[in-house]
Amino acid sequence: MLWILGIGTIGILVVEILRMRTPLVGKIFEFIFGKIVRVSEERSFTGATFTLIGSFVTILIFEKEVAVVALLILTTADSLAALVGVKWGKIPLLGKSAEGTATFFIIGIAIVFCFPELPRFPAVCGVITATIIELLPSPINDNLMIPITVAATISVGNLFV
Repeated sequence: MLWILGIGTIGILVVEILRMRTPLVGKIFEFIFGKIVRVSEERSFTGATFTLIGSFVTILIFEKEVAVVALLILTTADSLAALVGVKWGKIPLLGKSAEGTATFFIIGIAIVFCFPELPRFPAVCGVITATIIELLPSPINDNLMIPITVAATISVGNLFV
């Protein structure tokens, strides 16, 4: 599976580069994906591409259980945080919403507690780290940063448990 994910990631990177440098590919890409691409992604990689890169690196480097938890936090907690923040977010917090950030944290905690084989303290520290990364503005896309930092935090924490 890692080979398939790696080849797919390289393929998407090639499409993304061609989309930004070749007008014809850009028009085809816009026709197919235009309604779901954010304005901020028109001249950079999309969030989906960063998700693929982050997933590939996380699966490549970290233990299976740690990678699974990190990717579940990315796909579930980050997505639900965005949905809750847009729909019910009323309290602004660093350009996002307190409600979305709280959702990210709660879902992240729920995910790590579904994996009893992971030591609790490092796993909770991973969720806290991911929540901070999701909240703070950064030039690096959080779809890349979240899985790698969650997995790294858990893995480093596991060394001391």
